[in-house]
Amino acid sequence: MAGKRELRQSSESELYQRASDQGVPGRSKMSHDELVDALARAGRRRKKTAA
Repeated sequence: MAGKRELRQSSESELYQRASDQGVPGRSKMSHDELVDALARAGRRRKKTAA
């Protein structure tokens, strides 16, 4: 998963696609910063449950 710094450099459409791929709820109404935060949280949750 990309780090928050890398996510901030991505366009909103790229972030939306990543959020869609990960099934982030509410993504269609999120701003760029909200998408970054949601994807960063999703990455942390995924890593914890992978073990």
